[in-house]
Amino acid sequence: MKITPEKAMTKVKLVTFMVCSELLFSKHVLANSTEQAADVEVIEVVSNHEFSSSNYQVLRREDFIDSSQSLSDILGQVNGIQIRQISGVGNPVSISIRGSSAKQVQFFIDGQLVNDSQFGSFDLNQIPTEQIESIEISKNQAIGTGSTPIGGVIRINTYNPSDDTNKVSVAFGSFGYQELNVLKNTAFKHHSLAFGGNYLASDNNYDYLVPQSFENPSQSITEPLRNNAFEKISLFVNDSAQIDQHQLRLNLTYNKQDKGLANYQNNSPENSSNISMDSLRYGLQYNWLSNIEYLDSIEVEYYNDTKDELYLDSQNESQQNTNDYQTNKQHLGLKPSFTVSNFTFSPFANATKNIFTSFSSHNGKPNECNGISACDIEAKQQQINVGARFSWQSKSLPLSSYFLANQLFEDNSNVALNQVSPSKEQSKKQYNTQELGFNYGDKKLKTSINWSQGVRTPTLYELFGDRGAFKGNDNLLPEEAETYALSVKYHDTIALMSFDVSSSVYQQSIENSIVAIFNSSGTGSYTNVSNAELLGLELQMGSKITSELSVSLQAHWIDSDTQSEYVAFNNKKLPGIYHQQYSAALSYQLSDALAIKVNTNIDKELYFNRSNQFETNDEQNKTGNPANRIVTDLSLHWRIENYSINFTCANLFDEHYQDLANRPAQGRSIQLKFSIEDI
Repeated sequence: MKITPEKAMTKVKLVTFMVCSELLFSKHVLANSTEQAADVEVIEVVSNHEFSSSNYQVLRREDFIDSSQSLSDILGQVNGIQIRQISGVGNPVSISIRGSSAKQVQFFIDGQLVNDSQFGSFDLNQIPTEQIESIEISKNQAIGTGSTPIGGVIRINTYNPSDDTNKVSVAFGSFGYQELNVLKNTAFKHHSLAFGGNYLASDNNYDYLVPQSFENPSQSITEPLRNNAFEKISLFVNDSAQIDQHQLRLNLTYNKQDKGLANYQNNSPENSSNISMDSLRYGLQYNWLSNIEYLDSIEVEYYNDTKDELYLDSQNESQQNTNDYQTNKQHLGLKPSFTVSNFTFSPFANATKNIFTSFSSHNGKPNECNGISACDIEAKQQQINVGARFSWQSKSLPLSSYFLANQLFEDNSNVALNQVSPSKEQSKKQYNTQELGFNYGDKKLKTSINWSQGVRTPTLYELFGDRGAFKGNDNLLPEEAETYALSVKYHDTIALMSFDVSSSVYQQSIENSIVAIFNSSGTGSYTNVSNAELLGLELQMGSKITSELSVSLQAHWIDSDTQSEYVAFNNKKLPGIYHQQYSAALSYQLSDALAIKVNTNIDKELYFNRSNQFETNDEQNKTGNPANRIVTDLSLHWRIENYSINFTCANLFDEHYQDLANRPAQGRSIQLKFSIEDI
């Protein structure tokens, strides 16, 4: 990747600032635990069960770290979340929260929004689970401050312990899976330093029904996938410190990965297509804890994310297309916090700059920008968010409320790099979002009511296309949604048996859905085509029946209806999501050292396109187009002192199953993980 003078100067400024700072950030702590529930941006809330609800949940490190699961496996067990993954480890993974699209979900790592401005996507599994301290999930509102999303928020808080810690783990599994993790943390007088590394590889050579076999194109043959291997190295450093009223934290992450791209049509042995990626992300957070009356703190944050993706399309020796996508994101934010009596006021302002550049070639020669084939482009997006969060806590009742308002100013531009006298396309827009919530709760019963108006702004690709056969549409309106949600959670103990019951009902109206449309000549563009109404219900129950036996049950129903000017798409169900989901999990402590867990998921009512022509049902199951999916996972965990072994069998009773896109995915797979702590 080329380093421009502008990028070099940015790095010099950052290093100078880091040296002058001398200290590194540690996590912000507030004394009032109830205010922590309202301001979920405070990371310390993750250790407290009291604030969990159906709309906001926290998964702690101890909930998932002993297994060999990926982040997508962990999130897929949360009620209301659906995962779409194709073709094994390393391929793109997208997430849907309560029927949303992946572009409508905000994904944060240590407070950094990592959604791609060009395509709106993010790599759900870019961070290994061993490097995660906690996972915060908000299903219909922002976390802390910022813009309100349509599809909720996933926020990852990375590993940053305060005590000396060492850990090594190794895992092996089906289809050539292997993984190695190393973690170390050293605690000093005023700061702690944590660093670690992860190596992951998989052959991904599971059996696949090839429509036109390379050896015999007239037949469909089931055979192991070729050129589907994945390899990844991930390194991270977290350094945090506190002296008096000053807190600083630095986090640094580097990822390098390579993924073969299988030819699903004929599984050709000549195919050598692949995608490789290098990414470097670093962030610095400074927090001053004030001793001035009414002023609690002032927080400043900066982060930079650089990514280089190289796509190689080489189906045979005579053809080779390359696409090099380079992305850089920079962010600077400021947030003071004031408290007067039982009111907290947190104004905020942040600026983000995204630059996307593509370089392409065919057999070593640059592609021509001729209005038919895709052009090399440079696309820029500059965003400024300004807003405030107001929180109130009753002094006499367990009652609290909040209001969050945000104004987004967005400047987008696109220019072709290899076009004679290229024209610069530009779009300037501004949007506003807001949300309001009330919470009431005692030790047994907790309720929350939320209302929000969220937006999903068009991506750069949706606005400007590729300057080729896919045209842009700079008149696109943002996707908008108004959401109402009611959540109730009840906890009690009867005859020494503790149990939790929670439910959430939500209603969402979505306008101006952005969809790709193609004409008869194959030219495409994005346009606003439809609206949708969603009504959903989540139910879940967990109980510790005895000291050894625990059980949990979950159910999620969605009723959706789309309205479109196109008759074929009017009054149809939303495609790409299951409208019914049920799950049951049973955990039993066989001995002090050994525990077993069985989890079964049943998914129903999936539609594959907007016209619902291929609605899935039991009849189609008989014809080899499965829809109602049943997956059972089994895990055994053994632990003595600092040593642990975890055995997992995913999809226990089915060698093959369909993923959310109705594509064959890896079926039954086994993983064995060994861990040693405090070496």
